[in-house]
This record gives sequence, C-alpha cells and structure tokens, in this order.
Amino acid sequence: MPQLAIYLDSDTARKLDKVAKRDKLSRSAWVRKAVETQLRNRLPESFFRVLGTWEDGRDPAEILREIRAGQKDREREQIR
Repeated sequence: MPQLAIYLDSDTARKLDKVAKRDKLSRSAWVRKAVETQLRNRLPESFFRVLGTWEDGRDPAEILREIRAGQKDREREQIR
C-alpha cells in the first residue's frame, strides 16, 4: 500500500488525535477514511461544465425577488 507523509500544525494534529481516539481509529485510518469520503462525495466534472450556461439577462438579486414574490406567507405554528 502506498504511503503518504503530511505535515500538520500542532492544533490540527491535536484535533486529529481527539477525533481519531473518539472514533477508535489510528491517525492514519482516520485520515484515510476522510480522504475516501471526500473523493466519494466529489461532484463530477460535468457538474462544473454547466456552470454559467444559464441564459438569463437578470441579475441574481432580481431572480430572488421574483421567486420570493411568488411565495405566499402562511401562518406558522407557535413553538411551545
């Protein structure tokens, strides 16, 4: 299995030790799981290719005003 060395400042290393101990994992196992999670949850490149392709001359604030104007106020239940 390939190995990787990383450098952490002491505050980050202390936080890593704390969460690894809480999760009953070694530092390496905890970092490996974190990397796997990040890679699994990464958005596909196709997601970024469509950014900016929306054809609408309005600015975002105008679009939000239009969306909010279409929402009706409704009574909310009181928190007890």
